[in-house]
Amino acid sequence: MTMVTNAVATYGVTTNREDLVDTVYRITPADTPFVSAVPRTKATAVLHEWSLDTLDSVNTSNAALEGDTLSRSASTNPARKNNYCQISQRDATVTGTQRAVNPAGIKDMMAFQSAKKSLVLRKDIEAILLGNQGQNAGSTTVARTLRSMNAWYAGNALRNGAAAADSTAVTAAATDGTAGDLRTFTETLLKSTIATAYTNGGEPDLVLVGPTNKQLFSAFTGRSNTRVAIGENTVQAAATMYASDFGDLKVVPSRTQRSRDVFVIDTSKVAVAYLRAFEPQDIGRVGDADTRNIIAEYTLENRAPLAHGAVFDTNG
Repeated sequence: MTMVTNAVATYGVTTNREDLVDTVYRITPADTPFVSAVPRTKATAVLHEWSLDTLDSVNTSNAALEGDTLSRSASTNPARKNNYCQISQRDATVTGTQRAVNPAGIKDMMAFQSAKKSLVLRKDIEAILLGNQGQNAGSTTVARTLRSMNAWYAGNALRNGAAAADSTAVTAAATDGTAGDLRTFTETLLKSTIATAYTNGGEPDLVLVGPTNKQLFSAFTGRSNTRVAIGENTVQAAATMYASDFGDLKVVPSRTQRSRDVFVIDTSKVAVAYLRAFEPQDIGRVGDADTRNIIAEYTLENRAPLAHGAVFDTNG
């Protein structure tokens, strides 16, 4: 078949309007399950401090004579804990011309870019809080750093290998196991970790895992006895809750944390404290361009480190 003679076709017309959808789609996920799950509190100084109190140990020999002369026992005082506020920032620069034109799906390019930077900054914060670093007071030439979640564990995390070790000081990161020490995440490891957190006084309610470990979790043995009514066109292969002997825990996949780490968290015993929370700053204009900087100054308030647990050095 041939085209009709002298018919006007789109191939030769240069004035047809473009077909550009007036919406901008984004593929990069912006979820931050840890920051979203734990409380948010206020810091009022660069060094954020809080108090941790514990009860005396149970005394099964607690029997007194009738009319006994009291032997006054010692009392324990709350311990003072602290963490430094770390500054994280993201900035965007847009030319005056770009702000004047009319891009599809965007009313103001600076507002659009600032919103994107805020989302990325939130992901930075999530990764830092769940990372492995010690705190640093900083100086005029060294940035302050907070003590991240991994570095708070002291005997209540399952590490693997001769090299693996908990942090020995607030300024030190924990020591990871070597590549050869990585092992498969199992239900036995999870149950042991939950029991440890409970024994230490915690009531864990959240498990954070990487994508691979989440799939391993959904295949744990307990799933074989599950009876769930589902639609005929649905394959039920995932589990989102773990009913342990010490309470139900929500199991959430995390794209941001290290895949080798599994965190068992009591969300009432940890918080994120902000000295400055996502504060926008318009930087002095240079040439024909505007710059906006988004700043967060924050720290991890680990209210009771022993209330949590973790399985580290997995090959997830």
